[in-house]
Amino acid sequence: MANIIRNYGYIGPTTPNRHYDTTEGQLMNGFPVGILQLYAHLPFFPGNVSNAYTYDFPVKFLHVEGSGIDNILAGDMSLVDNIVKAARQLEMDGCRVICANCGFFGHFQKVVADQIDIPVYLSSLIQASWALISMKSNQKLGILTANKNNLTEAMFESCGVTKQMQERCVVYGAQDCEEFPHILTGVGGLDYDKVGNEIVGLAHQMVEENPDVAAILLECTDMPPYSHRIQAELNMPVYDAITLIRYAKTIVTQTPYYGFL
Repeated sequence: MANIIRNYGYIGPTTPNRHYDTTEGQLMNGFPVGILQLYAHLPFFPGNVSNAYTYDFPVKFLHVEGSGIDNILAGDMSLVDNIVKAARQLEMDGCRVICANCGFFGHFQKVVADQIDIPVYLSSLIQASWALISMKSNQKLGILTANKNNLTEAMFESCGVTKQMQERCVVYGAQDCEEFPHILTGVGGLDYDKVGNEIVGLAHQMVEENPDVAAILLECTDMPPYSHRIQAELNMPVYDAITLIRYAKTIVTQTPYYGFL
């Protein structure tokens, strides 16, 4: 692997004179966030991690060779080398933080973070510990996922969610809905409103059946287009992949504050 030279300089009116180098093979600059992509032939609505209009800052997408919905959801560890290879390429291209376009990349969070030199946040599930620490100890976090059968204890732990924290999580999956499972096949079209109604309906069901749920986390990267609806109808905090990516971008691209005293 090439010796990567990082320049975390902000180029602006207060930037001091300094010399900048670049890593050989780096052909571009200015992508704070690199996003690992599994292969799926689907429409990605604005709000989805894989739609560039979701962001007000540049992101760079890169497909992980050999990855698809089935093996990412299953946490197939034979993919680790390919995931690390893609993450290193994004790092070479100047990205400052690595994220992913499927929450189930969380299966690989710990092992990938151990091999990459920049911050790695592969699943919105990482936010579970943040959400739980913010609420009363007798309250719970509701998690909506694409398929609850794949949201394993091992994946929770890979994302830093301890067994004690898991006891305060309520998990509902969209695998038995009518429209949403088309996403799980990775092929074909989607009805935007039907998917949204199913996700919002699941959120309502979760809160009605678990009145101690005080916040909702959307583990699936196809769900953020409906975060605003869930929050408006349930009046509670909503965490998703985009709140995670925005946070990750901020910690690696701090800029000066301007104003008056």
